[in-house]
Amino acid sequence: MAKKRDEAAKMNGVATAPPVLLPIITKAADHPCHECVKCCSYVAIEHDEPTTMKDYDHMVWYLYHENISLFVDWESAWYIKFESRCENLTSAGMCGVYDHRPAICKEFDWRECENHLTPEDGPADKYVFNTADEFLAWFQEKRPKTYKRYLRFKKKRHATGEEKELQRVSQSDGASAPA
Repeated sequence: MAKKRDEAAKMNGVATAPPVLLPIITKAADHPCHECVKCCSYVAIEHDEPTTMKDYDHMVWYLYHENISLFVDWESAWYIKFESRCENLTSAGMCGVYDHRPAICKEFDWRECENHLTPEDGPADKYVFNTADEFLAWFQEKRPKTYKRYLRFKKKRHATGEEKELQRVSQSDGASAPA
């Protein structure tokens, strides 16, 4: 990753700092985050709550992709979550740029991490969707009228233009047919 970052910096005319050698350290066994790197293993971006049929369709599309999930927190804010390990996380589970880490990392409070919740605290989030099927089941249960409108939207969208496109695909081997 560092090599890729340095190459990109050179292409953009940005000078790169020489690598900083960190002392070999580990988290103490009594540290609350011992053997945990959860906060450094994903990115969650706030997303507008779906309100249109196209919005709902985008939610399904996101969930069709690997390592992407959606969640709704207890304040009803929607997030799209990308499972992606920070490139600065060392093999010892430590931050390789600790002294220069972004503010979002510095402001993180380990006491808010879902790994530290107790059963009395309840779940970390109001809703979590790891698959499109989970989202659609929630959608059907929690918003049944809108879900029916969504099904009509999907049916209408799939009914238009399909025949012409399907003619381009051979039924036997999947190769494109002549136009």
